[in-house]
Formats: sequence, structure tokens, C-alpha cells
Amino acid sequence: MLLSSLLTRASRTVYQQTLAWLFCATYIPLMVVLLVVTLGRFKSTLGAVLMRGWGKGLLWISGVRLAIDQDVQQELAQRRGRVVTFNHCSTLDLFVGAALVPNGAIIVVKKELRYLPLIGQVIFLLDVVFVDRKNRESAAASLRAAGARLRQGRHTAMISPEGTRSPAGTVGPFKMGPFHLAVEAQVPLVPLVWHGCADLYPRHRVHCEPGVVRVSMLPEVPTAGRTSADVHALAAEVRAGYCKALGFADQDGRGAPPSSEPRQASDNPQGNV
Repeated sequence: MLLSSLLTRASRTVYQQTLAWLFCATYIPLMVVLLVVTLGRFKSTLGAVLMRGWGKGLLWISGVRLAIDQDVQQELAQRRGRVVTFNHCSTLDLFVGAALVPNGAIIVVKKELRYLPLIGQVIFLLDVVFVDRKNRESAAASLRAAGARLRQGRHTAMISPEGTRSPAGTVGPFKMGPFHLAVEAQVPLVPLVWHGCADLYPRHRVHCEPGVVRVSMLPEVPTAGRTSADVHALAAEVRAGYCKALGFADQDGRGAPPSSEPRQASDNPQGNV
């Protein structure tokens, strides 16, 4: 029984890793060609379309289906200034986020992604802001640049407040960058919640279990009239919402969920991808 389980996991790992790299080796050069041929003029729209295709392709390879709540679909269909946040506890989050990138998105990522094979080569052609997490001044300058873009209107910044994957699916400590960004640009915070990523693809595993990830949305948090003095209160408000939505017993994100059942999508999703 144990041997059979190990063989199944090994075969799933080989299948997913091989197919994922083959897909990226084919799809990403196509992205580069299209973005170069169009001279980057349509990267806010064409880039988003290509990113969504990449994310959906990797989700399909991983055997993961998205169940997207209707209010999330309606929100992402709009093109407006906002900071979209998401919880980050799994490699799967990257695929989910890519599959949901709205037109006009500015993706805020850690600078280490530049060095990933294939991904690092195309990311320079997209609307991406790199953040050096080890250099506070550089990170602040990057976020100011993103804020200037948001103030121009109709742009969305997508960023995880945790900055890196949290252990065991918990809600990690929040960095203040996304909240400074929203306050500086005077745009609302729109917190999206990925349910089930850590169950399907935990940090220590090299393959993804098939299943459903539900995407829900917390109440929008306005920042009009707020200042830098309010960022900690904003972060605490949003983080408390994530803890509650993900079923943690306490608001520091480390409490055990009230149920031992895996936290996956509802059985009656309002939207599917």
C-alpha cells in the first residue's frame, strides 16, 4: 500500500514537472515573440491575456480547477485603479494569480523571479514592478513607481502582503508595502482569497494534488483620505479578514482551523475556470 502510494506520487511528479516545463518552453517564447513584434504597445492588455493563458495552462497540468465567486468575476472584469491582494502559502498561488490577471494589471513581484528559467526572460516584457525585499529604500522606490502608475487610473496592482509563502497554509506576517502603495495612490484595497492552495500543493511537496481552488473576495477597503499613519491599521484590518475567511481560530494566523477538513472550494461554486 505504501509502495503503491509512493509510486503514484512519483509518477505524478514526473508527469507534472515534465509537462509543465515543456509547456513553458513552448508558450513563453511565443509570449516573447508576440510582445516584441507589437513593440510592447499592448502589454497592458495582450500581456494580461498571455499571462492568463499561461496560468490556466499550468493549472490544467496540475489538475486544478478554479471556482470563482461571482463578485470576484464582476470585480476583475472592471478596469480601474486598485490594489488587489492575495494570500500566499503555495507555489500554486502563482498559477492562480496569473490565471486571474485583469487587463491593465501591474504585477508586483520579488526580484528573485528574474532569475527563474524562462519566466525570468519574459517577465521584463510585461507590466511588472520588481521589489528587492532586502533593500528597504529600493523596495520603497519600486512601490512609488507603481503608485505613480496607479494614479494615472485604470491600472491594477497585484501583490501579496505576506511577500513570501507562509508555512503550513497559515497567514504570515504582513508587510506594509501594499498598504503604502494603496494610500499613496489613493485607490481601494481589494483582498482576494485563495482557498485550498496549501492543501493541494504545500511548500514541501514537488507535485500538486488534483482538486478545486475557490477564489472569494473580502469587502473592499477604501483608502481615500487615509495617510501613511493609517497603513498599520489597514494591514491589521485586511489580515483579520484573511484569518477569518480562511477559518483560523485566532487573528495572528497561527491558530488551528476550526475543522480538520481540507479547506477547498465550496461544492456549489458560482463561477468556474
